[in-house]
Amino acid sequence: MCKKIITAGLILILACRLSGGQEFYSIERVPVSSESFDDFSPAFYRNGIAFTSNRTTSFLIARLTEEGENFFNIFYTEKEDEKGWKSPSMLSRELSSNFHDGPASFSADGNTVYFTRNIPARGRDEPRLGIFIASYINGSWRDITPFPYNSIDYNVGHPVISRDGKTLYFTSDMPGGYGGLDIYTCTIEGDAWGPPMNIGSTINSPGNEKFPFIHPNGRLYFSSDHNEKKSLDIYYSDYRNGEWMPPVPLPEPFNSDYDDFGYIAGENLDEGYFSSNREGSDNLYHFHSTFPLFTQCDSLKENDYCFIFYEKRGENVDTTGFYFEWDMGDGTIIHGLEAEHCFDTTGTYIITLNVMDKITGEVMTEMASYEFLLENIEQPYITSPDTAFVDESVTFDSRYTFLKNFQIEEFYWDMGDGTKYSGNIAEHAYEHPGEYIVTLGVTSSPDSPFGERKACVYKTIVILEEE
Repeated sequence: MCKKIITAGLILILACRLSGGQEFYSIERVPVSSESFDDFSPAFYRNGIAFTSNRTTSFLIARLTEEGENFFNIFYTEKEDEKGWKSPSMLSRELSSNFHDGPASFSADGNTVYFTRNIPARGRDEPRLGIFIASYINGSWRDITPFPYNSIDYNVGHPVISRDGKTLYFTSDMPGGYGGLDIYTCTIEGDAWGPPMNIGSTINSPGNEKFPFIHPNGRLYFSSDHNEKKSLDIYYSDYRNGEWMPPVPLPEPFNSDYDDFGYIAGENLDEGYFSSNREGSDNLYHFHSTFPLFTQCDSLKENDYCFIFYEKRGENVDTTGFYFEWDMGDGTIIHGLEAEHCFDTTGTYIITLNVMDKITGEVMTEMASYEFLLENIEQPYITSPDTAFVDESVTFDSRYTFLKNFQIEEFYWDMGDGTKYSGNIAEHAYEHPGEYIVTLGVTSSPDSPFGERKACVYKTIVILEEE
């Protein structure tokens, strides 16, 4: 396709710097969490987080397990200001039983809670985990009802509800699984929960999969001990074309040599919480991304150096003894009133249209002369193949980026699989097949003559299974 408009120029990037993903996150222990007790499985609620803890409070009568440890309850805390957190308090006495309570998940409006609670066992059997549901009515949690698929023969727990309230994700070791605890779903069918459905062997392993979290974008996060360390690591999987993609482990500093679990993230995945025993006891950790947030990115537009040149005044010229000759300014000569030409690169070209004598071949008159400035599209630019194979190293290059009135300070790459880089060239290999949206963002320094600015584009790369 020939185009007539190109609006930007070319910049050549010479330096090459590449850096990995973990540096783009800052992690700190939530100040209210300490080594004196276990705090884990945060959940977004109201203006703060609810979490499970075996801490005691001044009004709580200490109940101890047979091992002499405190029972778990659901607590709540929120930020008092940018620097501090309010002292945690029990979320509700109505949600506290004579056994363990928590973790919990809340509906989008905060008026329904799904939480784990021990079910009393028969005889000398160990208590099982079950899911219970309660409603917030007139300032208190009421109508606590058991999940219809609880059982005294197996565990059902760690519930998380989807944003639309129609799908419940949970963990269970009910018969028919793949070994240990598996992740299941139930969906609302009318006014009742449909039967549990194991989400399959792509996610569930012979080990234990638990502490699921479903993000509003549909991505599933969970923890599994099916690894060489036999400790819990955090994974995620995307649901594409009717199936779950192979799980991807989160990088450091999320995963460590210890148990890491209970991950939750905000709308843009740039902030959230998780729990870990990397400092001895289970503690809550807050993370936020230091990777710049790029929004409203445009799809990458391909530069096109092909144009049609036409001189309207030539229509009135008697061409009986003459012909038109275009000099395209790059050594190319084209005959005819209309000239279609593709240039090799950007630059300034002097385009000349001459009227030539058919007999002598000499220039009779110069009808028109143009100074034609050919520029690239004004945008960050991603140079890369459109397809590649699993585990193949792919080069992503930004050298043809150009932005007017923009002093570029840094390039940022989001590879679409959770991996991020900085630098004008990124080398990346995808571990799983599928379509990935690669985003290139650029920033300028606040001290630049044009001020602090951002720009971004994205393109799709298809990763194929190896032949």
